[in-house]
Amino acid sequence: MLPVPATAQDQSTGEVVVVTGIRGSLQRSLDIKRESTGIVDAISSEDIGKFPDTNLAEAMMRIPGVTVTRGRGTASGGTGGTSSNGEASEITVRGFGPTFNETLFDGRRVATGTGDRAFDFSSVTSDYVGQIAIMKTPDASVSSGAIGATIDIKFPKPFDKPGLVAAASFSGQISPERGKWSPNGSFLISDTFAHDTIGILVAGSYSDTETRQNHINIQGWEGKMAASQDTPTSPIVSRYGNYPSVNGQILGPQQALTTPTWFIQDYGIYHELEQVERKQARVVLQWRPTDALEITVNDNFSRDNDHQAQYGYSVWFNTGNMQNVQLDKNGTVVNFQQTTPTDFQGQYNPQILQFNDYGLNIKWNASDKLTFILDYDHADGWSNPGGVVGADMDVGYGNGADNAVLGIAIQNGHGLPVPTSYGPNNDKSQFVNNGLIGSHVLPMTMGKNLDTLNQVKLEGIWTDSDALSFKFGLQYVAEHKNQDSYSTFVNNQWQAYSGYGPASGNCPNPADLANCHGVALPQDLFSKTFSTKDFISGWTGSENLPANILQYDPWPTISYLQSLGNPQTTVIPGANTHCCDLPKDSLGNTLPAAAGLPQNAGRPFTGTFIPAFDPGSHLVLQEKTYSGYIQSTFKTELAKMPLRVNFGVRYDITQETMAGLQRVVQSFTQQSGDLTSWNVGYVTDPSSANDVSPVTKDHSYQYLLPNIDMTLSVTDNLDLRFNASRTLTRPPIINLNPVTNVGAGRLGDVTASSGNPDLLPFLSDNLDVGAQWYYSENSYLSVDAFVKAVDNFVITQSKGQTYGPIGHCIDTHPAPCTFAGQTVEVPYTLSQPVNGPAANVYGLEIAWQHVFGDSGFGLSINGTIVGTNKPYDQHNLSVSGFSVTGLADSANFMVFYDKDGFQARLAANWQDTYLDHFGQIQNGSDFGTEPTFVNTSWNLDFSTSYDFTEHLTAYFSAANLTDATYSTHGRFSNQVLDVVDYGRKFIVGVHYKL
Repeated sequence: MLPVPATAQDQSTGEVVVVTGIRGSLQRSLDIKRESTGIVDAISSEDIGKFPDTNLAEAMMRIPGVTVTRGRGTASGGTGGTSSNGEASEITVRGFGPTFNETLFDGRRVATGTGDRAFDFSSVTSDYVGQIAIMKTPDASVSSGAIGATIDIKFPKPFDKPGLVAAASFSGQISPERGKWSPNGSFLISDTFAHDTIGILVAGSYSDTETRQNHINIQGWEGKMAASQDTPTSPIVSRYGNYPSVNGQILGPQQALTTPTWFIQDYGIYHELEQVERKQARVVLQWRPTDALEITVNDNFSRDNDHQAQYGYSVWFNTGNMQNVQLDKNGTVVNFQQTTPTDFQGQYNPQILQFNDYGLNIKWNASDKLTFILDYDHADGWSNPGGVVGADMDVGYGNGADNAVLGIAIQNGHGLPVPTSYGPNNDKSQFVNNGLIGSHVLPMTMGKNLDTLNQVKLEGIWTDSDALSFKFGLQYVAEHKNQDSYSTFVNNQWQAYSGYGPASGNCPNPADLANCHGVALPQDLFSKTFSTKDFISGWTGSENLPANILQYDPWPTISYLQSLGNPQTTVIPGANTHCCDLPKDSLGNTLPAAAGLPQNAGRPFTGTFIPAFDPGSHLVLQEKTYSGYIQSTFKTELAKMPLRVNFGVRYDITQETMAGLQRVVQSFTQQSGDLTSWNVGYVTDPSSANDVSPVTKDHSYQYLLPNIDMTLSVTDNLDLRFNASRTLTRPPIINLNPVTNVGAGRLGDVTASSGNPDLLPFLSDNLDVGAQWYYSENSYLSVDAFVKAVDNFVITQSKGQTYGPIGHCIDTHPAPCTFAGQTVEVPYTLSQPVNGPAANVYGLEIAWQHVFGDSGFGLSINGTIVGTNKPYDQHNLSVSGFSVTGLADSANFMVFYDKDGFQARLAANWQDTYLDHFGQIQNGSDFGTEPTFVNTSWNLDFSTSYDFTEHLTAYFSAANLTDATYSTHGRFSNQVLDVVDYGRKFIVGVHYKL
C-alpha cells in the first residue's frame, strides 16, 4: 500500500518531475486507491508542509463514507452540555463512530488520553503529515481490523527524499465573531549525509486558535407517563402540578395514565470564549549501515491546551411543581409554568491532551526475496497531566423570595427554546445588575487519564516475484489505562454556600443560622454582561431571550468565598457548616480516621474548596493482545483478464484485567441549601473508616479473523473489486468498569450506572463489491457497495429500582417530601451496558473525480447512502430499545483550479440528520436511555494560494463561509438539546520551501 508518486515527464530534459498542488495530491490519492489490495481511500499532501485541510478530520470528511463529529462535551468542570468550536474532532466511517475506528501513526497503535478508544484528530495539526490512508477493509498484517476503518497517518522521514529539504510556514488566524488574531507557525528540516546513509529530520509546529460560541442547552428530556398509579385500587396521581393539556384539552386521569410525556429539567443560555493552543514536534533519525539494513528511530510529541471560559444563565425544573403544562401530539412538554430561582454561571473548563511516543524500526533485507522487519514502539497519552481543576461558580437570586414564574416555550423548526419570563418576581428590567446576587453551588472537577501502549512486531516478507508474495508475523500490544477524577460532589463541598444569600430572603435572622442559606457577594464582581442579540445564526427566537446575561470570572468569586474563613471556627451566616461532615458509624459517632482517606479530602469544610477523589471513577484496564498473521498476494488470470488476489488470516488473543473501587449506598439526605438535591451517604467500615473496597475482574477472548480481496481488471481502465472479511472492535473502555456508581441525585431523579467487565467485542462479517473506472488522467468514477453483519452490539439496559425508605426529608417540598423528618422511598434508574442484538448495516458509495484536461479546472463529487435493518423507532418506549447509531447519509462537492502557480478550491459538505448515540446529560427517563440526534448540516469552505516563486507561496483559507451551526435534538425533532453558533475562521499566511 505504498504511495505512487504523481509524476510528469519533462520533454526537453527527460527528467521526471513530481507534480505538486491540488492536482498532484489528487493523482497520488487516486494511485493509492487503485494500487491497494483492499478498499482504500487516501489523502496526500499537496507539497511539503501543505496538506489540503488544516484539520485532519475535515480532510477525511471529503472521503466517501466519512462523516465528522463537531460537537464535544464541555471539558473538566463544565455543565453546559455539548458545545462545539467548529473543529471536527472525530470521524465516523460507513456509519461506525469514533470508537469503531482504529488510528495508527506509521502503522502503530496510538495512545490517547481521551478516556476511550476514540482518537481526537483535532489534537494533531496537519503540518507535515505526508498521507492519510483510510482502510475500509482489513489488512491482516496491520491490525485486527476496525469495523469502521483503520486510519493510518503517515509522517515524512529523511530517506523519503534524500538531500536537504526545508520548509516553513507562518500564518495569522481570526474568527470574526471573536475578533482576535492569533499566530500559527511550523517548520521542517531534513537532510541526509555520508552518501545518503545517515538522515535526520526535525519538525515542529505551533498554533493558537481563539473562538466564540453562543450556545443554547437543554440537559435532557426526561420521559414519564403523565400520571402514575401504584396499584389498581390506588388513586391516579398526576406527575405534574396539574393534569397536562393537549391542544387546549386537559387530559383526564385515565388518559394521563397512558400518555407518555417528556419534560425539561435544566435549561441554559451560554456564551463561551475558547482558546486552543497546540504544540507539536517530531524527530527522526535513519541509518543505513549496509545496503541490506535500515534502522529508524523516531519521537513524536504533541500537547493540546484547550481553555474555555463559559458564562451563562440557567434554571432548574421539577415535574411536581409544573403548572399549566401543555403537550404536543407526541407528548413533548412545549410550555408550562413553575416558580424557580435564577442561576448565573461563571465557568472555567480546561482540557489538556498530551501525547508522546518513541519507536525503533529495523528493516533487514536478508536476501533478494526475504525481508524481516522488527518494530518497537512505546506511546503515552495523557489527559490533564498537570491536574488542572475546572470550576462552575453558580450564583443567583431567589429561593426565599425574588423567584421567577416561568417555563420554556418549545418551537418547531429552527426556533430556539426560550424562557417565557425571567427576572426577580418576573421583573425583566431587573434581571441583571439588581443588587440581589448571592452565592449558590460550586461544582469543581478534575479528571486525569493515562494511556500507555507498548507494542512489538516481527514481520517477514517473501517476494517470489511480482506475481507472488507472502507476509507473516507476530505482534504483541500491551495497553494500560488509568482513569481517575476528583470533584466537590464527592465531599459535598459544592453545597458549602448554597442557597442564594440574604438579599432574596434566605437569611431572615442572621442569628438563626439553621435558616440562613448562601452568603451575600460583592456586587461589583458582576458588572459585566454579554448580549444575546442575533444569538444563533439561522435560528429564530433570539429576541425572546434575556437581552443581557451576566458574564463574570468565577475565580474572584471563589477567592471571596474562601476569604470568609473557616465555618468550623468562625460564624459565617449562610455557610452550610455541616455540608461536609465526616462519615459517622451506625451510632452516629464521627469517624476521625476517615479524614485521611482521599474521598474525604475537604471534610469537614474548613473554608478552602478541595475536589475529593471519586472512587467510582477509578478504573484501571490492563489489556494484552497476542496476534499472529499470514498473508499472501498473487496475480493470475480469469477468462484472460488479470486477477489480483490477497488472502490473509489473523488470530487474536486478548486478555483483560479491570480494577475499580466500589461504594455501597446507605442513605439519602435532603440538602438544606438546595432542597431539590440529595446528599448521598455510604456504608463505612468502622475499623478503617473506609467506605470503598477494591474490585478486580479478569476476562479474555480470542478470534480468528480472515479476509480476502480480489481485483479483476476487466480492461486497462476498469477494475472490479470484491472483499469478504471478519473484523472486530473491542468494547468501550468506560463500559468495562466493574462497579456501580451513584451521582449527586436530585429528588425524583436519582440515577445509578454500572459497567460490565464481561462484555465481548463487536464482531462483524463484511462484504464489499465495487467497480472503479479510471477513464482519464487524474479522473475516475467508482461505485462501492458494502454490507456488515454485526454481532454483540453494546446496548444500555435501564430499569427502575428502589433503594427503599432511606430518603430523609428536612422540608415540605419538593416531591416526594411533604414534611420535615419524613422518611421516603428513593427510586432510581439503573443503567448497565450489555451485549445485545445483532444488526446489518449496508450502504452505497459513489465518487466521481474529473480534471478538465490542461484547463486547470477540476471537480470531485461523492455521496454515501447508509441504512440498517435496525432503525430507530421513536415511538418504541421499551427501556431496552436498540438501534444502530452513526448512520448519516452524506455528500461532498469540490471544484478547483490549479494552474500556473495559482490554486483555488471551493468545498461543500452535507451530512443528513442521524442518531449519534444513546444518552443525554440527564438520563432519568422511564423509557430507557433517551437518544441524541445530530441535525442536518451544511459546511462551505474556500482556500486559495499563489506561488510567487518556486520557493514562496502565499495562501488564504476561509472555513464555514455560510456561518453554519451545530445542533442536536432528542427523541423528537423539537426536543432541542444543544444549539451552538461557532462562527467562521479565516487564515492568511505564507509558505516557504527550499
